Amino acid sequence: MAFVIRFAKAVRNNWKKSTVFASALAYGVSYSNEKYEIKQLMRYYCTEASRYGDVKIGLNQRPPKVLVLLNPAANRKSSEEDFQSYCEPILHLAGFEVDVVKTDSEGHARRYVEELATLPDALIVGGGDGTLSEAVSGMKRRQDGAQCPIGVLPLGRTNTLAMKLFSAEGAKNTDLENVRSMANAAYAVIAGKKEKTDVMRIEVLPSAADETPPEKPVYAVGALQWGAFRDILSLRDKYWYTASLRDYTAFLFNAFDSAHTWNCKAKIAYTEPCTGCSNCYRDFDDQWAAAKKQEQQPRRWWSVFVPRSKTAPKTDYSKIVNEKCSVRHEIEVDPAEVVIKTGNVTSTEEGESVGETSTKLDVVVGEQVDSSFSFIGGSWGRVKNRKFLECPSKEHISVRTVELHPARLKVEESDPELYYSIDNEAYEVRPVRITLVPKAVEIFTF
Repeated sequence: MAFVIRFAKAVRNNWKKSTVFASALAYGVSYSNEKYEIKQLMRYYCTEASRYGDVKIGLNQRPPKVLVLLNPAANRKSSEEDFQSYCEPILHLAGFEVDVVKTDSEGHARRYVEELATLPDALIVGGGDGTLSEAVSGMKRRQDGAQCPIGVLPLGRTNTLAMKLFSAEGAKNTDLENVRSMANAAYAVIAGKKEKTDVMRIEVLPSAADETPPEKPVYAVGALQWGAFRDILSLRDKYWYTASLRDYTAFLFNAFDSAHTWNCKAKIAYTEPCTGCSNCYRDFDDQWAAAKKQEQQPRRWWSVFVPRSKTAPKTDYSKIVNEKCSVRHEIEVDPAEVVIKTGNVTSTEEGESVGETSTKLDVVVGEQVDSSFSFIGGSWGRVKNRKFLECPSKEHISVRTVELHPARLKVEESDPELYYSIDNEAYEVRPVRITLVPKAVEIFTF
């Protein structure tokens, strides 16, 4: 009892030191407990992956070949360490033949996939939304039309699609939950469950005086975002000295700067959603041509003895007429933000889940900013809830195709730089046409 009294007096007389010591002890216990839980979680996933590999070896199956496109610069250069710690062991223990290619510049992943002689059994993207968009663009641009399923590892700073697929709803942004998402994504490739996912094709509209060849389209699985929120969020790394508060600091220091895109004045021309007709399915001829070309490839001599799988008859959309499909609507807008997104990144209460064909894109016309202080509060709320694409909206428009004609473009060298964010990658603001391509790629799901 005397010891307890002396201890209480020592704490009271040295309360500052005691508070610091107690805080450090609590942090150490919490950190150690989280590391232990991560270790136990990885032990479970590695055990399951090893069982899968043992079964495959027993059946003398050929190990699947997977190509990992790893962006080592993603998530402030921590993606490579995360991949080696939480994803690569699961793939190797499952008996996969893993080939890792590290990207070294913007557009490297797109060029690599587009020019790859033969696609692997699966393509795994280790990075953020931008790396995934590059990989999908490269695959859709291939001259031979070859396709393969894509695995998405949430190794980037922003992983909109991956977090929706592999994170529990309402999960906190902790190290344990992040590791669980990475392990789920790697194990999804092993499990082999796939769903076809919609993408949107983004084409630059040529001007009348432009004599250069048309640019190749860019494909995105998430969204195109334009406005002040995107401009300011891209500056967050300038405030690295505020550590985890850098996102909030960026909005606090830049909300009063008139240089950002506070007015997204543009003309929007769109056509309404369509479930399929002779007009809109011309846009998907490349997908059908690739499938037909694959069917026409020479078969092995022994394939005549193998029964062909029965497939459901395809709908002849050339005989379906929808008069409203080609009707063009035009509106003039002048908001602080415009977001055009697929159903892949739309919340459950707003639309369909990943894997369902939504047959539409969602055009979100934001509101004008009343005051800088209200903008800061709203932006902080979006950052806190990790809902970067859910802007305060004045109007929602469901479309199949949409053309965005900005009123303000960079003409002279002295003009300020204006950018879209397409799956969190910066692209110069220009007139573009965006078309929904349903069920364009196969994604591994959990």
